Amino acid sequence: MAIIKINLTEDMLALVSNIHFTHVPDTRSERYPLTWGIDMFSLYGGSFALEDISHILGKYDQVIKGTEESANGPRFPKELEDYMWDIHTYIVDNIEYIEDLVHYYSNKGGLKPGTYKCKSNSKVWEFLPPE
Repeated sequence: MAIIKINLTEDMLALVSNIHFTHVPDTRSERYPLTWGIDMFSLYGGSFALEDISHILGKYDQVIKGTEESANGPRFPKELEDYMWDIHTYIVDNIEYIEDLVHYYSNKGGLKPGTYKCKSNSKVWEFLPPE
């Protein structure tokens, strides 16, 4: 049995609260061909992940002028782009655990920034106080 640890920052929680749910095809049922799920192709609801993230985090004012209408999406200073990709990647890589946390803490006052842990075989999450 492994111990799973997830660290969530305020910025990550802001992104998690904006995760886009949508109807997705369910080929297992002819009666109910659509089901609800996380839209992993448009995780925050828009066309460009960095643009969505920058809006959610209040960083769109740092867009590089002239790239706002780029076919590849707006660009931002490298340090900001790296930061936004890092937190986005962390969320995508841990989406299963984050979903567990959202449900587990939904009737316990919700999530707050910090570290959470659980045993992989129980999924009973515990908030770890800062050291």
